Formats: sequence, structure tokens, C-alpha cells
Amino acid sequence: MKKYFLFTILCLTGIFSCTREHGDDSGEPAKYVNPMIGASTSTTMARALHGMGKTVPGATTPFGAAQVSPNTITGGDNGSGYSDEHQTIEGFAFAQIGTGAHGDLGNFLVMPANGVFYPIAGKENDPGIKGWRSHYDKQSEQAVAGYYTVNLTDYDIKAEATASPHGGILRFTFPENKQSRIQIDFARRLGGTSTLQYIRVEDDHHTIRGWMKCPPEGGGLLDGAADYTVYFYAKFSKPLANYGFWSADIPDAWRRKDEDVISRTYLERVAQSAIIRDKKALEGKHIGFFTEFPTSEKEEVNLSVGISFVDMEGAEKNFKAELAGKNFDMIRRAAYEQWNKALGVIEVTGKSEEEKTIFYTALYHTMFDPRVVSDVDGRYPGPDNR
Repeated sequence: MKKYFLFTILCLTGIFSCTREHGDDSGEPAKYVNPMIGASTSTTMARALHGMGKTVPGATTPFGAAQVSPNTITGGDNGSGYSDEHQTIEGFAFAQIGTGAHGDLGNFLVMPANGVFYPIAGKENDPGIKGWRSHYDKQSEQAVAGYYTVNLTDYDIKAEATASPHGGILRFTFPENKQSRIQIDFARRLGGTSTLQYIRVEDDHHTIRGWMKCPPEGGGLLDGAADYTVYFYAKFSKPLANYGFWSADIPDAWRRKDEDVISRTYLERVAQSAIIRDKKALEGKHIGFFTEFPTSEKEEVNLSVGISFVDMEGAEKNFKAELAGKNFDMIRRAAYEQWNKALGVIEVTGKSEEEKTIFYTALYHTMFDPRVVSDVDGRYPGPDNR
């Protein structure tokens, strides 16, 4: 990390040649971004109390409200939700803390699967707690500005992520299977849990909407410093012909912060969740949603999601402004061009490819926060959450 910081300072002070004039790489600085740099929370590798860079390897846009990124762990000092040395992925979330912080956000956790259904992600290296998490092929993992992909080997599913400022799209390529599935954990929150969630299935049989309340008693940042609600409007490319919910009965007296939510006691309670198939809407203290469908070999299924920190109307407006009528590749190209424009404020010439990667990746990481929290209509949550 010292190396990256020193290089940035040297460049900005003129020791390296930084210019606005067009060089041989003019217009495409995003190609030098490597989102995997810093994507670890390992205190052992860092030889420090607070781990390494804690950066998000998934897809985002400059100062965007949404970060669509893989998550490998829920509890602990793990602000990005991902750490490179982990061997399994527990899902893909739509809101992350971009760099360097203690755990929070990590909301709207999506996982594709097939076969046996589990209402919990389980724990890595703990066969006693079985769940939906999957091993992944490290060689297949690729990340560039605005795009991420990986193969989930337990299910033979290719996962791809891209982002817009207020949402994004997940594209899953399934094998042939009579029981393919996409499931969403609405209670999941890094460093704790959402304490109350709501979901409603719309009459078009493709769309769901709802919210996840994340107050201080649910933990998160600094063991309960944040208080926010994430609202969502999400559309599946396949019809919701066979869907359901799961709901865990969490006692009111239980503490739900930090490591509590990955304890064996808590996970065993969630593993006993009631499965509900005869409703169109549900509210609860720990709920999730799943949709099941048959797939042919290499069939692609998309999930497009708009989020808001204001209200459900805002999530729908954000979705319609940025994602409606657009496919995955269109959103991916738009995200990449947004990064080219944002990073293009500085051009580096005359240096090696490695040095350009270091510089532009460091500049990229400065554009995660402060993030946009206002919706496309200009509304935003105040300090009193109104």
C-alpha cells in the first residue's frame, strides 16, 4: 500500500509526467484499472490489525450509490465483504462500503444455485453449517472497471456483474437443470443484520420491490453507528412462476451485531426458517426470497436492480431512468465509459504499464466515496432519515 500511495504523490507533484494533452492512451485510462488490487481483509497478510486494502472488486460507477460485488464473508472487520484468500462466495450484494472501512452495507445479497435449497449461506470451512455458498474458480475471476465475472464451481454457474449509478445487473449462465434458482437474502448486512425487511411480488410476475431497515441495533459500522434503509425495485428476466420466501423466527431478546449473526446458534435458527409459498408479500425480522425454474445448457438469466436510500418510489424511478429497456452489455459499456471520463482528468505518459496500473487503480479507488445518495429526481435522505 505504501508503494501505491508514494507513486500517486510523486505523480501528482510532477516527478512523473502527468498531463491533459492527448498521448497514446488518450481516452481509455479505465483499461489500466485493476479492481483486484487491495481486495483483501487479511490481517495476517497485512501484518496489521486492520487488514489490507478492503477494496471492492466488483462493478461500480464513479461515486455511484451501488456497488455490485461478490461477497465471501459476513462477520468481522470486513468492510468490502470480500477477501481474496477466501475459497467460497456467499453471494453478490448491491451496496458495499468501497474501501478501507469496518463492515456495513452488503445489502440485497443475491446467489444463483441449483439442487438442494438452503436458507443460509453457511460458513467457509465449516461442514457442520451447510448453506448455499459455493467454491469458485480463481482462474475464471476477472475484474475491470464496471464489470466482474467468476465461475461458481459447486453449481457450474457463470456469474457476471455490472453497475449503473443507482443499481446494476447480474447475469447468470446456468447449466441444464430442472431446479435452477436465484435467491436473495434481505436480512444480510455486513457486520450485523437488517432487523426488519419487506418484499412484494408485483402483478407482472417479473418484478419485486421492498426495503431493508438497518438501524444501530442491527450492528454494522462501529458496532451500530449507522442507521439507514435500502429500498429496491428488481426485475427478473424469467417469469416468477415458482417462487417463495423463507422467514426465520428471531427472538426479540437476541443480540444481532457483528459476530452474533454468524454464530452457530444464530445460523441454526435461520436454517430452520419457515418456507412460505402462498403469499405475494411478506414482512419479517429475517426473510429471503427465491425463484426456481428449469434451465437449458448455457441459458442466461438476468436480475436487474435499482436501489434507493430514500423510498420505494425512488428505487423504481432510479431503475426506470438507468436500467429499463437496457441489456447487460449496454450497461457494462456505459459504466466503462463513465470510468474513462472520470479517470481521464489526468493522463499519465511515458511510464510503464505497471506504473499506469498502479496510478489509475489508486485514482479509481478515490472515486468510490463520497457516494451519491440522492435519487435521479434529486431527493435524498436527511440526517433524520426523512
